[in-house]
Parts: sequence; C-alpha cells; structure tokens
Amino acid sequence: MSFKITWKTHVICTLVAFAIAQLLGSIASDIVENFIIKPFIFYPTKNLIVNFYIYVLLLMIPISIVHEGIHGLVYKAFGGKVKYGFKGIYAYTQEISEMPIDRVKFLIILLSPLAVMSILTLFLPLWLGGMIFFLNLLGASGDIYMSFKLIKYDSNSKIVDRIYGFDVVQESHVF
Repeated sequence: MSFKITWKTHVICTLVAFAIAQLLGSIASDIVENFIIKPFIFYPTKNLIVNFYIYVLLLMIPISIVHEGIHGLVYKAFGGKVKYGFKGIYAYTQEISEMPIDRVKFLIILLSPLAVMSILTLFLPLWLGGMIFFLNLLGASGDIYMSFKLIKYDSNSKIVDRIYGFDVVQESHVF
C-alpha cells in the first residue's frame, strides 16, 4: 500500500485541524484570547487582528523548525538518514536511505514532535506555551492523519518513507 500526500490529503488535514480546534472549543478560544491580549512590547500595526496574524506567522517558523527537527532526531535514533525540505509552504523531514522502519517506530516518528513539544510548552508562560501548543497541534494534523492510516496495519508491517508519503512494504494483514 502507498500513502500519497495530495491536495486531497491537505484538505483532509485542514478538516482534521478544524475538528481539533472545534473539539478544544473554549480552550482554543482562551488560548488565542490569552495570546492576543498579551501586551507585547512591539505592535507592528494598529490593527489587533493583523498583529495576531503577524505573530502567528512569526511563531510558525521556529515551531516548524523544531517540529521537523524532532522528526529528524527520532529517525536518526532509529538508524535513519534524513533530509529536510519544503514542498510549497510545508516543511518536511524525509528518511532517505529507504530503510524499512517498523510500523510502531514509524508511528513514534510521526507523533514524537507533538508529544515532545506539548511537554516543552508546559515550561513556558501560559500565553506563549498555549499558543505554541495549539499551533503545533494544528500543524501536526498531517502526522495524526497518517498515524490513523497506519494503525490499521499489523504491528509487524514495515514502512518506507517516500517524498510522496510512505509505502507499506511488508504487512501481515489488514484489519
């Protein structure tokens, strides 16, 4: 089986991110409100909403770098060789040795940035940690979606990371 990242995948991941925001409900609203009303030293514009979007875009740069770096560290911990890059506006980490990775290890690789960064945000002030947590959670919607695709395969399955997604190269059976 191959999992290919297409425009349809991006739409699904956007819907997953929207669903996550909806499930968080008032918590998401509180996180955004806490962030937006924080008295920053520098306001680039007089429009509060424009300022919010500027700060979100500026936050996404280090969040994406750390997120992809964690993917890379875990790949390397499991013996992989990695490459980093961009496809459009999306950053990615790819294992390039074509080494088959156990399904469970691949799930750990997919979900480790979400877990590690969620824990690290607890050490930041709530207004900043909450926003980083929320943006990383939304940004990890692709990792969450791919994890749900992978869990239907037997734990003995092997995964090969590809530029277009991943291939299941060995599987015992599909549930």
